[in-house]
Amino acid sequence: MNAFIDMIRSRASIRAFTDEPLTEEMIQVLIDAALGAPNGGNAQPWHFVFCTDKEKLQHLEDVQVAAIKASGNERMIALQEARNWKILFNAPLVVWICTRNGANGVDAGIAGESMTLAAQSMGLGSCFIGGASAVFRGEEADEWKKYFCIPEGYEVHCGLSVGHPNMTNAPHPLDYSKITRI
Repeated sequence: MNAFIDMIRSRASIRAFTDEPLTEEMIQVLIDAALGAPNGGNAQPWHFVFCTDKEKLQHLEDVQVAAIKASGNERMIALQEARNWKILFNAPLVVWICTRNGANGVDAGIAGESMTLAAQSMGLGSCFIGGASAVFRGEEADEWKKYFCIPEGYEVHCGLSVGHPNMTNAPHPLDYSKITRI
């Protein structure tokens, strides 16, 4: 196989990052990957917020951890305990992937995947973070949207943590039962 296919097959979610910041060149590559992603009819129904503000990210994580602890949801509590109560995994960059209100999230997912592969190609790790985006749908959603500069008329589809890996992880096993060939 070629190097690109090998990269896809070796990609795994990374849930621990070093403190090393990303270079401006790395961030620009991720921006270009997001904006260059395929999308239906070139409608580009997205907006991306690239956040490197550690204080803002830590504040969000603190609020989310407190909410999970207070929720009584045993499954989520066990999951977060296993992850040492890390949601953003100390990532030096979190990208909030937003879509216009009411837009299909497929294009956002494709853009996210483009960024994960771009990150992988630069020796970086990444992890989609769906749970952390819950604050953008809760009672204080408008305040959180302002806090992270989410434009009016957009909703946060998901987040993507990106940074220099501080762990190794194997790709998830391929479940061929999920494939039907006709």
